[in-house]
Amino acid sequence: MADEQTFESIPAHIRRAMTPEQAAVVRHQLARTPLGSDGAGADPVEAMRADYNDERAFWNEGGPQMVRTDNMTLPLAGASVPVRIHRPVDAETLPAIIFVHGGGFSVGNLDTHDRIQRVLAAESGAAVIAVDYSLTPEAVFPQALHEVAGAAAYFAARGAEHGIDPKRLAFAGDSAGAILSLTATLLLRDEPGVAVEAAGLSDDPSVGDPAGDSAFESIRSLLLYYGTYGLRDSATMRLYGGWWDGLSRNDLDDMLEAHYRGAQHEASPYVDPLTADYSKPVPPMFIVGAELDPLADDSRALDKVLGTFGRERELHLEEGALHSFLHYGRMMEATRDVLTWGAEYAAARFDDV
Repeated sequence: MADEQTFESIPAHIRRAMTPEQAAVVRHQLARTPLGSDGAGADPVEAMRADYNDERAFWNEGGPQMVRTDNMTLPLAGASVPVRIHRPVDAETLPAIIFVHGGGFSVGNLDTHDRIQRVLAAESGAAVIAVDYSLTPEAVFPQALHEVAGAAAYFAARGAEHGIDPKRLAFAGDSAGAILSLTATLLLRDEPGVAVEAAGLSDDPSVGDPAGDSAFESIRSLLLYYGTYGLRDSATMRLYGGWWDGLSRNDLDDMLEAHYRGAQHEASPYVDPLTADYSKPVPPMFIVGAELDPLADDSRALDKVLGTFGRERELHLEEGALHSFLHYGRMMEATRDVLTWGAEYAAARFDDV
């Protein structure tokens, strides 16, 4: 029989280190009744997604109101990808943050992270373009990567048609969305033709250089929240993670295997961006980790690698917070802080000449 999942059953070194607000979130989550499945024949992936969507609904209530929100579908890397554009102000043209949601590559959508998107838009004054990339297990690496990079290439070429300044873009992502944001940027830099092709722009003379260099140059900053960046073992992986955050060692291994299908063991900067070539330029990065997250050392490692090559970055480790705390703005001031700081970081770099 599985151990009972209660707040008191969380290991003491984690439980006692939580801030009061984070502890209140965990208690709130434990009081919720999961949807469960509709019987033995229910598809486990669909049941997991339905429960995740139901759980996130509470956290997406409220938040900033947008002047306008547009929903559209883009053909990217052979898939029809839903895209949502939030506009916080009435302006003919806005810079834009391309938001890539987390969820272990297998759950999440435009709605599960909608409040996060709206806060980033309101606090930055920029539009937020959310990309609902294809999920695992239906799609595996590098499909989501190509879709995300393709979205950036598309708006760098066609943004003006949607009221977006094609020269002032940024990426933001949480968890799986953070590594997708970082690796999409590396793909735009090192293999831009792949992104241009994913966007369906290979034969478009208006794009200019078929290599698509302008798309990479349009990315002014990255906002990376508690991502996995390639570490397969670390002190924080040994100290933290379990049923309370869905990030036990088995959870992490299963997530990577389902998405990468063995490629997680390859030496590729698109799988392990800590090994990328940072002697070449990359945009400034705002890196946020959570102290009690098994992935916290990934954020520290990325900061260290970037610093070694003199790249502009800012690291913030939120004390007493768990993975996924970006969702909990209804109860956690820390959530509101790191979203505001990230939005301000992006806005400042939109203004850089």
